[in-house]
Amino acid sequence: MMRWIFRIVGGVIVLAALAIGVVAAMTLEFGERPAASLKAVEIAADVKFVEANGIRFAYLEEGQGPLVLLFHGYPETARSWSAVQRRIAAAGYRVVAPYMRGYPPTSFAPDGDYSASTLGKDVVALIDALGEQSAVVVGHDWGASAVYSAAANNPQKITKLVALSVPHARAIVGDSSFLLDAPHFLVYQLPVAERLLWSYDFAHVDLIYRRCAGSYTPPADVLEDVKATLRTPGASAAVLGYYWTIFKSDPAAAEAAAAKPITMPTLIIGGAKDCVVKATRFEKARPTFTGPYQYVELAGVGHFPQLEAPGETGEAIVRFLGPPQ
Repeated sequence: MMRWIFRIVGGVIVLAALAIGVVAAMTLEFGERPAASLKAVEIAADVKFVEANGIRFAYLEEGQGPLVLLFHGYPETARSWSAVQRRIAAAGYRVVAPYMRGYPPTSFAPDGDYSASTLGKDVVALIDALGEQSAVVVGHDWGASAVYSAAANNPQKITKLVALSVPHARAIVGDSSFLLDAPHFLVYQLPVAERLLWSYDFAHVDLIYRRCAGSYTPPADVLEDVKATLRTPGASAAVLGYYWTIFKSDPAAAEAAAAKPITMPTLIIGGAKDCVVKATRFEKARPTFTGPYQYVELAGVGHFPQLEAPGETGEAIVRFLGPPQ
């Protein structure tokens, strides 16, 4: 019976991916990639750089005090944290928002490694490179995967953990049904994935926000910030590399990694209207967290709480952090 259930679920997932793939194909721009979609991102005056884990990381910094690191997801950049970063800095913290590996002006992974385990090593290496022994780490989407990995493997480096919009891997390892809610993981395996991303000046990015950001409409400068990063030659392949890496991982290693506990105080923030992740996924991952744990669900918010509701998101994080020690 279970075998047939798995087959049915698998068939539904494949059909859903094919359907989305057909729709995606309708938005493809054929012919040579336009020159306008290939332009190196301009480096703003407030961007700083640091070497960590073999990567030259670009980052934005505000405030003074104990270190808080903010890691973004897709399709975003470090500037997606701007409002939240200012709020945390005002509370007495040194707040650093790096551009993740593969997101210019941060360099690409020379070996194409965008796995969660390597992202976690980036987190730990950045703490050291920024001259600190430990830090609070905050991650959204792929940034959440990064901080979960860092917290599980290097708990002595992480004082507190905040994750937004993506549950711990325990919620999905060995359960392919999550692809029903996130079929883009399969669509991005298609040979036309890069073309899908850059077609019509990265119109796919607009589509993601329309589908997954609740009632929020990103301002033009937010979309342009993301697209300027993605226009950099090589960036489309790099950001899709996060998705390509998943299907190259060893299932046994993934299960072992997901079984590791997270011991430090943890805050999870989810959006009630998230198009990808349902609250039940966070509940499924709850046994992972053996220390103090809080879950906050933001009403009317989709997959991008730090952009859709920066005030609520910032306040929730500041309350969780408390006064600087």
